[in-house]
Amino acid sequence: MLRPALFAAAALALVAPAPAADPDLSGTWLLSYSARAGSDQNLMIVKVETKDGKTTASAVFPAGAAVSGFEVKDKAVKFGTGFGPSFEGTVGADGAAVGNLGDDRLMFRAKLTKTDKTEIGQADRVVTTPAPAPAAEAQKLATAAAIARGAVAREKDAEKKKELQEKADAAQKELDTKAPALLREVVAKHADTPFAIDAAADLIRGGAKFGVTADEAGKLLAAAEKAAAPFGQRYAATAALVTVEALAGSKGLEPAAVTAAERLSKNLPADAPAALQARVLGVYKLALEKSDGPGRDAALKTVSAELAKIEGKIDAEYLAKVPPFKPAAFAGRKDKSANRVAVMELFTGAQCPPCVAADVAFDALLKAYKPTDVVLIQYHLHIPGPDPLTNPDAVERARYYGANSTPNTFFNGKAAAAGGGGMANAENKFKQYTGVIDPLLEQTTEVKVAGKATRAGDKLDIAVEVAGGDGEDMRLRLLVVEEDVKYVGGNGLRFHHQVVRAMPGGAAGVAVKDKVFRHTAAADLTEVRAGLTKYLDDFAATRPFPNPNRPMDMKAVRVIALVQNDKTKEIAQAVQIEVEAKPGGR
Repeated sequence: MLRPALFAAAALALVAPAPAADPDLSGTWLLSYSARAGSDQNLMIVKVETKDGKTTASAVFPAGAAVSGFEVKDKAVKFGTGFGPSFEGTVGADGAAVGNLGDDRLMFRAKLTKTDKTEIGQADRVVTTPAPAPAAEAQKLATAAAIARGAVAREKDAEKKKELQEKADAAQKELDTKAPALLREVVAKHADTPFAIDAAADLIRGGAKFGVTADEAGKLLAAAEKAAAPFGQRYAATAALVTVEALAGSKGLEPAAVTAAERLSKNLPADAPAALQARVLGVYKLALEKSDGPGRDAALKTVSAELAKIEGKIDAEYLAKVPPFKPAAFAGRKDKSANRVAVMELFTGAQCPPCVAADVAFDALLKAYKPTDVVLIQYHLHIPGPDPLTNPDAVERARYYGANSTPNTFFNGKAAAAGGGGMANAENKFKQYTGVIDPLLEQTTEVKVAGKATRAGDKLDIAVEVAGGDGEDMRLRLLVVEEDVKYVGGNGLRFHHQVVRAMPGGAAGVAVKDKVFRHTAAADLTEVRAGLTKYLDDFAATRPFPNPNRPMDMKAVRVIALVQNDKTKEIAQAVQIEVEAKPGGR
């Protein structure tokens, strides 16, 4: 006979429900993701089959896609897509799995729904969902302002440009005036939708301009986190991080940024990817640097040490893999009398995924050629998104060439080897570039250019001499480039080289007037940093930066001198000048 306690336990065992079986996902599924509320991108079709108790999955569309590590446990679904990002979701009562799609750098809301389709046609690639009225109106205003800015950037006629600028300013003013109330209405009345996540982030990016206080910023973060929770822990953590990064870049909201970043740091799982840990610690460090609260110095010291340790590990792993091939060193010029220097100018962007192949190939060229043979120059642009390595001279140089996209490459002033791609295409781009460069190195020119640059503290003195480069359309341009800049943008590249920071004397350069032409110039890097800060602040007022970091060390810089025909755009000769330290200078 069972004792009462055992009887009770036995009775409970009899009535306790059996563990829920894993859901049967057999069938065909459509994977879609959303970068912004109201627009779903249909990405992939997956077929799931169950046989003899074993579940397998395969990609139906697109060609070349593959499913890896497919797993269903309880109601959780996970799998890799074969081209980078992975999906994680939870099966709901309606049978669909809602979750996220991404990797260590980017994370999107995503879902897996049943479908009878076997391919995704052009008309089916994007599915729009009607936005709540205030969200739709705010987006309409933002789109109008963006279109107006684009029209200004494309216009070359000075008078028309002025007229378009007035229209763009008016559109931006209307956006800044009306958007805050509309976005607050979205957060208040549509808190359980993805539109609230985007609206909260937009308000925080607006910062003081939108009248956001530190107290309101904390509430907006809480609202965004609540709305993000249904899309899984990975997405919620990344969405919170993106919002805190925006917060850290907003003046007057430093206290809220410190509190939020500290909470993110404490809640980060111990097994979180190193890249995510670095981002969290990075924004925490930046927020502390901008604050002056109690305990700030001690916290900053601890966070900085942890960040340096993780960053060192990530950098080492990155440099061991990038470039993903060994660039062959240039064998030398076949014609020993050839003396023309090849100049490659790359227009790129840290937010540009297709720029990865071009940037990595550019870095490989630095290993393959000597600067006495090939001068490499990198200009950053706000394409497709804001890039803190951009400056007005780089933008003006892009206008000079009519370069309206990235990546874009010019060799001795002539466009060639266009296009880019992902990391896997870097070696192909390298071969394309060397195919253009090597023939240029077999050319001879009568133009000679030489120079000297010295540095005392942040002050640069530059002296250049040009021989045989005179002519009606010939101009000398000077560039100050930073050898090595560390900045992780949306495309994941960690280091950028030969980045143009300023063009002393302006992007237009100076006329080469004499057969032997001597020119001197000066650059104060303290003033360059101040000018960049103002430029980036002004730019952020209309297009906020996704990452608040603005590297401006400029500890190691070089000077480049170009002699160029403005009529043909051809660069006749160039030289890279190493900067010497003046006696008594730093």
